[in-house]
Amino acid sequence: MPSLCPVCGRMYCDHEPGERGQTVGEMTREPTDEEMEAWRSGSDSDKQEVARRHAHDPVRPSGEV
Repeated sequence: MPSLCPVCGRMYCDHEPGERGQTVGEMTREPTDEEMEAWRSGSDSDKQEVARRHAHDPVRPSGEV
């Protein structure tokens, strides 16, 4: 499951990494607990705010758990 989009607040959208201002890794990283909570119960503006806060969270190298 990808991280929330800082543009629209959705997990699955058509915004590309450049539009999102993120790398592919940042875009496809696992969502944080805060992002999951916002996705489940937040308004669109809450989702966007949380997504912007986590837009550049560290990305684990592939294969790392």
